[in-house]
Amino acid sequence: MNKELQYHLITKYRESIAERYDYEKLKSDPKLPKGFTKETIEELKDFFLENLYSAPKQREKLDAAFKQLETYVAHPTKVWGLLGNLASAIFQFGMHFPAAIKVGMVSLKTHTSARQFEDMLLQNAIDKGYKVPLTDEQFKECLADIPMKQLEGFIADLTDLFRAITDGVMLEKTIHILQDVLVRMKSKKDIYGPEDIDAIQLGVTILQKGYDLLNSYDDEMKERIVEYIAYNETRFIKNLQKEVKKKKA
Repeated sequence: MNKELQYHLITKYRESIAERYDYEKLKSDPKLPKGFTKETIEELKDFFLENLYSAPKQREKLDAAFKQLETYVAHPTKVWGLLGNLASAIFQFGMHFPAAIKVGMVSLKTHTSARQFEDMLLQNAIDKGYKVPLTDEQFKECLADIPMKQLEGFIADLTDLFRAITDGVMLEKTIHILQDVLVRMKSKKDIYGPEDIDAIQLGVTILQKGYDLLNSYDDEMKERIVEYIAYNETRFIKNLQKEVKKKKA
């Protein structure tokens, strides 16, 4: 894999996020919900850049942690080894337990979807023979060539993540469960290594940041935030594809 090209594309995409979540450019948008302040937009942008599209120097640790988390999806017994059987887990955490676990899985799915998106972006750049550094036009071409079905799927996963973290009660349950998992892991170091602990800790950190991001808003504002993210991401892709198509015509 061409790491230099991959990381360059990640940097370019991070720049595009910073640009489309620039309050000065969004404040005149008629679809910007009432109550959206500069602080709201800045917090959303920071959440994207810190947790979903981290800088290249942080990327290897993030990817390694999520790769480790994927083993828990493929081998649920690793989780039950920490929590005990389902009955005892429900007794300890309440009937919210299955739904709380689902919140954690949504976070994992979004990360996996983002990595697949980046892989397609990289492959497009390789297929076109582009080298570092890409011009803005070359980057846009690579992004616009990702099939719309894949782009819409990624936006849907992203929207699901934000919708999942709007439920403060559920998020607290999930964080509590994962924190309990960490305690048990650390007491069984002969079974669970540092990579397991780092992976779960990362999950706790991302969900906690999600909680901190949205907890101060009421339910109506939370829904507006989710809807605006879906709208803004879809608008960005559609406008980009129109721009590239117009230049090729």
